[in-house]
Amino acid sequence: MTNPQPSKPKLTPASEYALIVGAGATAAVSIAAQQVAAASLPITTLVALGLLNRYRLDQRLQDSQPVGQPLETASPKLTPPAPQRGTASPRPDRQAHRPQTVAAPTPAARFSHRRDYIHESLAVKLQAQADVVARQQASLQRVGADLKQHRQAQGWSVDDVYQQTFIQPYTIKAIETGNLSQLPEPFYIRAFLQKYAVALGLDGAIIADQFPVA
Repeated sequence: MTNPQPSKPKLTPASEYALIVGAGATAAVSIAAQQVAAASLPITTLVALGLLNRYRLDQRLQDSQPVGQPLETASPKLTPPAPQRGTASPRPDRQAHRPQTVAAPTPAARFSHRRDYIHESLAVKLQAQADVVARQQASLQRVGADLKQHRQAQGWSVDDVYQQTFIQPYTIKAIETGNLSQLPEPFYIRAFLQKYAVALGLDGAIIADQFPVA
């Protein structure tokens, strides 16, 4: 036996349309009220709400980190290694074609060369002077011996020659012995030889020319 089901009241099409329109109007009014409330809030309130949301977010992040570890050190920052400065070695081809530069001599080296040149020049001059002195010594010994021989052949003494030429006796003895160190400059020695030879009756110019001056 079947139970009879109660019959539902049926609404007229006009009533259903009125219910639909009322629900839509209620929703529209609720949305409009929310928009009006948000527009009427001041800017400071909106900023405060934003800061409050940021604070809550930070609290959640701190709660998610291990205890004792600050938020900044949660993810370690990797410091990039400092670039190493190195001198790049030249390429072999460029190094092969690079012109070879000759180092300029230092002032000490230039002075050393100059000093060696001075020493060489001085040595040459001293050697030349020594050669001249050697020739003068040999010539004086030869000429002095000849004059002494002629003086003795004529029977004259050193004082007799002094009376004729006014040449000091020590100078006459130095000429006859060939002692160059006791005589004056070569120019005066030649003059003495010429005067001494003329006093003995010899050609003074020829005798004097045998003694080199330089």
